[in-house]
Amino acid sequence: MSLCIVIPMKDPQHSKQRLSDVLAPAERQCVALNLLYKTLRFLRAHFSDTDVLIVTPSSFIADIARQFHVKVLLEPQANGLNEAITQGAEYCQLHGYKSVLVLPADIINLKINEFEQLLNTQRTDNSVVICPAEDGGTNALLCTPPMAIDFSYGIDSSNKHWSQATRKGCNCELLALPSLALDLDTAQDLQQLSASAINQLKLNTLNNSIKYAS
Repeated sequence: MSLCIVIPMKDPQHSKQRLSDVLAPAERQCVALNLLYKTLRFLRAHFSDTDVLIVTPSSFIADIARQFHVKVLLEPQANGLNEAITQGAEYCQLHGYKSVLVLPADIINLKINEFEQLLNTQRTDNSVVICPAEDGGTNALLCTPPMAIDFSYGIDSSNKHWSQATRKGCNCELLALPSLALDLDTAQDLQQLSASAINQLKLNTLNNSIKYAS
């Protein structure tokens, strides 16, 4: 089945607010951008045959996405994560994709074997695969068709997505993938990284061109 990976991405100036107690605004912006770069490099290097769609209200993020040769859906205005993902799923359904994989841009360390396991999960005509985050959120959501359920990201979203899928009669699978469960949202998440890794994420990339060979 044809699949598109949908990555919602805020304007970096408004990203990573839950890190405000430990990182300055410019550092939070750099962390968000560096994680996005890392995610896009991973997908282009290892899964280049799979289409990717960035949903964002930021023209700056849109320019980055285009340099990685991925699709862009530019939101007229930011209306929250669930609205962004809904717009992405609607776009994919309209353009003939059978499935969408909603993926955040802030997974700390994507693993090829885990990602292959996720993409190779059997998908029926009406199915949902949920990869929960450590905090009960949803770090990957594979929906067939793209609008199989309403998106309910936020606190305890993995359980909410499971309940929705069950109510709508979808075949639903909970897929626990250790690395995919680790995103970077809070100071506690940051503590899982080494000092050198944190410093690397805080490096200013705002004025640097993306060095990517297509």
